[in-house]
Amino acid sequence: MISEFKFFSDLNFYLKNNESFVVYKKPSHNKIICLHGDVLDGQINDFNNKKGFLFMPFDSETKGHLLTPKITTETEFHLKISNNSNEQVSIKEFNSKKKSYINFIDKTINDIKNSELEKVVCSSIFNVKLNYNSHIEYFKKLLQLNHDAFCYLFYHPEIGVWIGASPEKLIDLNNNIVTTFALAATKKDMNQSWTDKEFREQKIVEEQIVNDLGSVCTNIETGSLQTVKAGNIFHLKSVIKARTKKSSSGIINLLHPTPAVAGTPKSKAIDYINQMENYNRSFYTGFMGLFEKNSCDIYVNIRCAKIVDDNLSIYVGGGITKDSNALDEWNEIVNKSQTMLGVFYNR
Repeated sequence: MISEFKFFSDLNFYLKNNESFVVYKKPSHNKIICLHGDVLDGQINDFNNKKGFLFMPFDSETKGHLLTPKITTETEFHLKISNNSNEQVSIKEFNSKKKSYINFIDKTINDIKNSELEKVVCSSIFNVKLNYNSHIEYFKKLLQLNHDAFCYLFYHPEIGVWIGASPEKLIDLNNNIVTTFALAATKKDMNQSWTDKEFREQKIVEEQIVNDLGSVCTNIETGSLQTVKAGNIFHLKSVIKARTKKSSSGIINLLHPTPAVAGTPKSKAIDYINQMENYNRSFYTGFMGLFEKNSCDIYVNIRCAKIVDDNLSIYVGGGITKDSNALDEWNEIVNKSQTMLGVFYNR
């Protein structure tokens, strides 16, 4: 383990010299790990006999990346409590999209009511200019504000910098035991009661994951429903465990994308997203994490942003059902956006 100063100095050196790396911290941990090395391009099945850090897009047909480390360094991050973590950040680039997003959600609700769709996860991208360009300082702020999330910064010259704080694990595979989460529904106030619509939204995710695992797993167990905090908002979550003989790539291909980031029925929801969202999700709602053939620790890439030069792209979305309200859904993505806006604009 090296000093915090040396650790972050190395990260700045890698950025300055356009060298690929990933730096990450697991939820509720203080240890930060950096992997520096070569990046392989391909689809997940191309990496079956490789080991490293996966960074994969939403679209399963699009190539992603596997960083194979040559150098691994670690440090202990000393958490500093931020006094402004609960402040709401508002920027004009978000407010200018309010009307078009609400119209989009109104149309989606109507389309769900008149089709076989049960849930669709709609999203949008917000492009803004950065006031200053210090990626590592942004990452430190991310760590301070999101101790309970999987925090990361991934850099590859071909795609720029991606940074995020994910509250959602896609899969943990260890000794043939699969652990995954069914995470859905959002509220800002802990004292606010969950609605039937929100309970149903989470149940849709849970039922689809259990159904998907049923084809290749045994001894499937679903834990009790919990309310969990992610940044300044709360979600419903249940933990699902099972036994399997499938490889890491086999289980990931089975689960991704879950109803938490696509919808249900899965294929129809993906088709709807591809037709109706007016942008390319790229790595947003994809997945990332440690990967090898028979074990992995993978998270869903949500609450994230992309940085290229002084251009910042923030990605945010939410699950829509026939019982959704368009204005409520707008307020939900505004609340979710605070995870990244608080990093870049709350100083």
